[in-house]
Amino acid sequence: MKTKFHLNKRPGMRTGSAASSAAGQAVALIDERYLLWLAKQQSAAGVGPAGAALQRAAFNPVFAHLGRLCGADAPLLRSYLFTDQQPSELIDDLVLRMVPAHASDGGLGLVRALGLELTQLADRGACSLALLVSDDERLIPYIDEAQWRGLKVVLVTDDSAHDFSSLLQEDPSWARLLMQADRRVSLNETAWAALHNPNPDAIFSNRLAQPERTHEREFEREYERDREREPMMGEPASPDQQPDQEWLSQVQRVIEDWWREETPHARLDLYEEMQNSQGVPPETDRHLLLRVRRELGRTLSFPEKKAMREMIRAAVLAQAPVLDEAVGT
Repeated sequence: MKTKFHLNKRPGMRTGSAASSAAGQAVALIDERYLLWLAKQQSAAGVGPAGAALQRAAFNPVFAHLGRLCGADAPLLRSYLFTDQQPSELIDDLVLRMVPAHASDGGLGLVRALGLELTQLADRGACSLALLVSDDERLIPYIDEAQWRGLKVVLVTDDSAHDFSSLLQEDPSWARLLMQADRRVSLNETAWAALHNPNPDAIFSNRLAQPERTHEREFEREYERDREREPMMGEPASPDQQPDQEWLSQVQRVIEDWWREETPHARLDLYEEMQNSQGVPPETDRHLLLRVRRELGRTLSFPEKKAMREMIRAAVLAQAPVLDEAVGT
């Protein structure tokens, strides 16, 4: 009688097929208290409805979108929500981790639970990218451990992260956490709109299925809004006015001035984001659109806006920012 021998595997060891299936997958780890604080800051700044509750059903579509911007090849596997608020409904692909209220332990229970989840994901190869939504500096050792085990950690931030030199002075603990992450990605206006929307898929579906056509419709609507909101900004361009050589020279000068003013950290973020997307981030687009309108003394036509965005992409992607400059080494 032949004896059958079986290869003993440790509990966390993956087979080849399991390892390959995890490649490209992303998981979101969400500190709900921090996300709610960010939402209040956005509302105070006029972005998003004041006092509106965040829709937990929107978490997966929003963080799946951010994962794609960061290079995740597969859809978001699931989101883990660390909260002290009892659920009122069950949501697919959203796993709740109940933690003590912050007032009871200063958030220590949340840090330990989230940090353990992060290191276990890395140890077991459950995904290749983790989107981390938290601002707690005590997570740095857990992030470092997960990175040593091969997990890429992307920190979800707001726009304040772009001004890294100021953060080093004003909020050094937040700056240290930002430096530990592999990448950083900002929640933009589209993401905030989806987080407040009971039907978040509607915001992303058309853009992901037909990005160019969707963007063109948005640009056309923006042209009409410009004409309504800024009647005093000179004579508006005709809707089909094409950019000429003088226009190109003026706009190129505005873009070059803007790029020189950006911090190394902001340049790196923009470079990484535009490598993995087809357009220009909304915050950058609005800022430069305003600067160009001021330079020209009038609103822009749809062809001019399209040309401006192509010039922005060309300027950002022309040369990779130096990582050492971004981290201040």
